[in-house]
Amino acid sequence: MIHGLLDQIQPCVSDDEDEQPEIDFVFSGDAARCKTLVICGAGPASAFALQAFALQPLSWSLDPEEASARAFPPLPKSPKFFQVPASEGVVVALLEAQVPAEYAVTWAEKLLLSVEGAQVLLLDRILRSEWCKCPRPEEPFLAGLWTSAWLGRTDIPALPAPNVVQGLVAAVLTCCEARSTACIVALTLQDGAHLSESCLQGYEALVPILQDLQVVETWHRPNYRQAVQKVVPPASMSIYA
Repeated sequence: MIHGLLDQIQPCVSDDEDEQPEIDFVFSGDAARCKTLVICGAGPASAFALQAFALQPLSWSLDPEEASARAFPPLPKSPKFFQVPASEGVVVALLEAQVPAEYAVTWAEKLLLSVEGAQVLLLDRILRSEWCKCPRPEEPFLAGLWTSAWLGRTDIPALPAPNVVQGLVAAVLTCCEARSTACIVALTLQDGAHLSESCLQGYEALVPILQDLQVVETWHRPNYRQAVQKVVPPASMSIYA
């Protein structure tokens, strides 16, 4: 799957790369217990996970090695790590904010190297305004990409060309393909800056895969209204920004 989609992944290289300080990240945690890593992007993915998954906090972290006053954009905070108690080694990483594209490759490489051997599931979103093929789908809708090492179910439709993934999604897919790591990405469609219940409902197409991976045991539709009320859109998505 991934070999035919490499053109859909745009490298993220900063024009000021030579002027940036050297940035690295340090992982802390008992990574040997991780068999499946679920990465949830900020916004709908994390909101869905908090409502749909049984989560127990872990004292893991992925922090910048050394904060630098010259680093721009600001360095990302560590995601919050959780385990799914009833599973065999399922770890969930929730992002509070998007990882800036300038740090995405380094961030992804450090995290994936730390949990080497674990299969990866990444949940994120694609904005309807960014959809590059007509007619545009409507919420709820889920599309995906997966590496050639992924041998599990692919019940969700593939993200069609010429749509592209960038930033952390592209970095995770590329790193996993290079390391022959099984990885699947699931992107829910979001229409506008304000999150809707139907956007979260899009992830329900992923339920059979979540059950196969032991991320969820039995499925009961969560309270999406409650989840949406807890999400504040980033300033970059405001029409008044």
